[in-house]
Amino acid sequence: MTTLAALITELQSEVSAVNSVPTIAQYTQAIKDAVLEFSRKCGLTKLGELNIVSNTATYSLPADFLKLVTLNSLVGVDGVIITNSGIIPVSANWGEDYVIANKQITFKPIPTYTLTRDYKYKAAWILTGASGSETYAAMGDDEAQIVLLKAKSFAKEKLANALSSSGGMKYSLGAVSVDKGSGADVLISDVYKLHGQFIEACERYNGAALEIS
Repeated sequence: MTTLAALITELQSEVSAVNSVPTIAQYTQAIKDAVLEFSRKCGLTKLGELNIVSNTATYSLPADFLKLVTLNSLVGVDGVIITNSGIIPVSANWGEDYVIANKQITFKPIPTYTLTRDYKYKAAWILTGASGSETYAAMGDDEAQIVLLKAKSFAKEKLANALSSSGGMKYSLGAVSVDKGSGADVLISDVYKLHGQFIEACERYNGAALEIS
């Protein structure tokens, strides 16, 4: 379990603000965007159920849904579908298709049966809890450290953009002194380096498992 506040505090300690950049809102967004990137690379695998109701085509998917992995298929043979719940009569040439958009799945043709269908999906790491105590409940220390790599990349990109637009400045980031003539270049180099470290960390985290793109 990892709190959003803890991640923000850690990010602030590793990428210090210069002239109020990044702002607290930008630090927060950097964490959230980094978690989304981590989810796309290293999403959770979860199981779900669709409670299909006759004459209803569209069904909501979970809030953490990213991508459908598998959905138990129905096959019509000789005008019937044979399921664990019984035999469902359909047309002789019955076939099924579906589309997914905005965390909803829509079947075509409209189902004429009532049935619970199992599916597997790729899930995002999402926040739970009230504002001020929001938590990534499934995220441990290993995942948090990978997220921080990408969050630092985002935060340093904000600094580089601010430095470029202001015409430069002289400041220190920890033990490193940055002059206005090379500050943006140094930060941009850090952005790419951190992104590369993030990608490598995701690959190690996934191990030998195939990633769902």
